[in-house]
Amino acid sequence: MYELLRRSHERPWSPASEKLASLPNRSSEGPVVLHMRANRSRLTQEARVCFTVIALLFMVTSFGPAFHGFWLVPAFSIAAMASLTFALERHAKSRPASETLELADGRVRHRDSAGRQIDLPAFWMRVAAEGRSPSDLRLFLRGRDGSIEFGRCLSLAERRAVAPLVAKALAQARGC
Repeated sequence: MYELLRRSHERPWSPASEKLASLPNRSSEGPVVLHMRANRSRLTQEARVCFTVIALLFMVTSFGPAFHGFWLVPAFSIAAMASLTFALERHAKSRPASETLELADGRVRHRDSAGRQIDLPAFWMRVAAEGRSPSDLRLFLRGRDGSIEFGRCLSLAERRAVAPLVAKALAQARGC
């Protein structure tokens, strides 16, 4: 999931930003900020019911071997379901991956949820998309001073939608 924002030149430190549907053609309105976050929606009620039915079927199929004296099969089934439930709950409570890409004043700034920050001049930067297959797409900002991979936390469709927006914002940040 991504959100395109524009901050005011008068108050660049302000948390309140104007949401943009698309980039306008004027570049005098302030820095363009692109917030990207991995989509981490909770399980719906139907998904929980489906998970419960699968767990019950897994347990029912393990009763047959248990009646024949193989008692480790139900123990393994219980342990497998408990570990899967624990992993799903832990994943739901963890913080989703996020990135922020800011293009303004001839600079490109990238921050990710791991705390890494990159600040490079925008003049030599260009947007490059690499894909080994139709279902794979990696987005880069490349220049002579370095390279930034962005959009790692986005889905394939979101990466395809973000690439032209970043290219246009980069052209505005360079002053072209």
